[in-house]
Amino acid sequence: MSDLLLVCRLTLICVLAVAGLAKLRDRRRFASALGDLTVPAAARPALAVLVPAAELLAAVLLAVPRTITAGLAVAAALCAAFSVVAVTTMRRGSPAGCPCFGSRTTVPMGPWHVARNAVLTVLALLGGVIALTQGATAPYDAPALVLAVAVAGYLTTLAVFTDDLAFFFSARTGQR
Repeated sequence: MSDLLLVCRLTLICVLAVAGLAKLRDRRRFASALGDLTVPAAARPALAVLVPAAELLAAVLLAVPRTITAGLAVAAALCAAFSVVAVTTMRRGSPAGCPCFGSRTTVPMGPWHVARNAVLTVLALLGGVIALTQGATAPYDAPALVLAVAVAGYLTTLAVFTDDLAFFFSARTGQR
């Protein structure tokens, strides 16, 4: 089970770090995207800093062995909140896109985004259960480490390129 915890940790570290850095790199664009999500104008500048800071904090907490459980809790809260935002945006029928990873696509938030955020929330919760019931530190053998890194890399790629995948599949179904 410690191998599964490692997959959860590595995936969340990578996804949250990429998301946080992308938002910080272009805070104005992220703040503007928050407007599309009907966030009040007064809150946008603060959220444009606080959201990526929380993502990066979670990534750091997950990377430090003594703070894994706290990192998993922060990651679960963030990913659950992102799920709520995606569902709310989708239900409103808003054309707002996801400002998650600096994507330049214009795909409105939809089931792809909800699914991605739900999977990330489940990974954080699963990791938390494993860490609390079996401990957060265990030695890893080389094959398990390689497999965990490969799986986490795959999951990270899917998460980061959700908008591009949604765009690709929506464009293909639109051509039929």
